[in-house]
Amino acid sequence: MVNDMMVDLSSEQKRWRFAIDRGGTFTDVIGVDPEGRFHTLKLLSSSPLYSDPAVEGIRRILNAGKD
Repeated sequence: MVNDMMVDLSSEQKRWRFAIDRGGTFTDVIGVDPEGRFHTLKLLSSSPLYSDPAVEGIRRILNAGKD
C-alpha cells in the first residue's frame, strides 16, 4: 500500500529507508522509497509462511515498489 504522504529527500538520501515496529501480534514495516513516497505493511509477528516478519515485509515492499 502506498500512502499519499511524501517527504523531500536530499540527493544523498535518494535510497530506500525502513522502520520496523515488531510487536507481539503484528509487525509494522514502513518504507520510504527514493522518491520520498511512504509504503506501509502489517504482518503477523509469527507465521509459518516466513521466518522473520521484518525481512519479509521489506521484501514485499521492495517488490511492490517495482511497479
